[in-house]
Amino acid sequence: MSDNTVLTLQVLSSDGFSMDKLKNLLSGDKRRFERDIQKLISLNRKAFDFLGIEARGNYDDSFNYSLRLASSEYSGVIPIRSAGSGLVSGYLKVTGRYGEEIDDILPLLRDENFTPEFDDSMPISIDAAVAPPKYIECAKYIDIYEQAERFHWQKFSNRNLTQSRPRNTDWVRYSLDSFDPANALKYPNKINLLTTDHIEWMVLQYVLDLAISELKSLKTPISLRMHYANDLKRLGRCYDKGAIIPADHITIHSSDPMIIKELKNIANLILANSSDIRCAWRIDYSRFFERYIQYLFTLLAHKRGTRIVNNPHYSISGKKPAWALKYLEPDIVMIKEGNQVIVDAKYKSHMYNWDSNSEELHNTFQEDFHQVLAYSSFNTMQRKKTIIAYPYNEFRCYSTTAHSSLNECENVTYLMGIPISKAMIPEVVDSLQEII
Repeated sequence: MSDNTVLTLQVLSSDGFSMDKLKNLLSGDKRRFERDIQKLISLNRKAFDFLGIEARGNYDDSFNYSLRLASSEYSGVIPIRSAGSGLVSGYLKVTGRYGEEIDDILPLLRDENFTPEFDDSMPISIDAAVAPPKYIECAKYIDIYEQAERFHWQKFSNRNLTQSRPRNTDWVRYSLDSFDPANALKYPNKINLLTTDHIEWMVLQYVLDLAISELKSLKTPISLRMHYANDLKRLGRCYDKGAIIPADHITIHSSDPMIIKELKNIANLILANSSDIRCAWRIDYSRFFERYIQYLFTLLAHKRGTRIVNNPHYSISGKKPAWALKYLEPDIVMIKEGNQVIVDAKYKSHMYNWDSNSEELHNTFQEDFHQVLAYSSFNTMQRKKTIIAYPYNEFRCYSTTAHSSLNECENVTYLMGIPISKAMIPEVVDSLQEII
């Protein structure tokens, strides 16, 4: 791991990486630095595209050449292949803009229907913030199961059979049954058969059933569902659901064939809902912040007994040009006894620039403000409440009021700074409860 170069970049930013920073990713020949940069870009085009990274060679004002990377809205990790060896010799990690740590938060957002995207064609060997979704292990299980199926794994299995001749007979049972002359030649024998239909295989069929269900679910990308559709259809006919044996863990024996050991190992990962796969992953950071805010307000709703609706669609009908909106979609609507609070999450730097008066901040806030005002127009309250949530290193809340002298309506908008921190979640929810 010490030989791996880890480059870091923030979302929606750009940075230059000099020869010193890229040392382990180049050929080592300083005379070929510019060519190495171009080769590095070419070798890692797929990985850069996955994170939406724009990569180019660039001369600075001092005529020093460097690798210039510009990030998009995606955060995540990708492997970087060396221009010298062509092998993975480093990683690029794109993080949040404000130094927040999201590793502990991502697992909390599974209930908010938010999981990172993964690409298992780009493996990494560093610890990822999150494990890949279950369907990746399930796809691996299907592949290995088909190989194991062709292996025809046999084991001795004890079966209780009624036969016409005594053979390892249960004489106690025979003595109880043979009082009836019709059972005199029926011997309850315990037979040790070499078969493929043994208990351990039935347990593996139980995991197969789980894997098939997972790959058929809507959580699995449609491309993967289509790829495995025929395999799942065939395998679904190859076992009796009534005969499978549930298990929480499968023991791996030293005597097991190698293919069975591999299958059991993946089966245990599926049963434990974990994964040993490490591969490139990404999240849309704006969407992550939106889901995080939804998670906080869901906790608040449980405390206050209010109803939460995430991402409702307000449809727009009538004759519309091609560029018109089809619907409006607020991030959160809190509802209680006819009252509504509209919440919109914005991963922007406004709370960090409270005293700045740049034109860009003014224009983007104007868009945000008009947006929540539009969302709130659909309730009949005279005094409407809206919230614009921005990231900040601690909880902050400021209220502004827009008042109409025409109809005495007003809209109270809370500008909130929300820390992205698992440790601060209870404090944030308590603060929200005091305000709303």
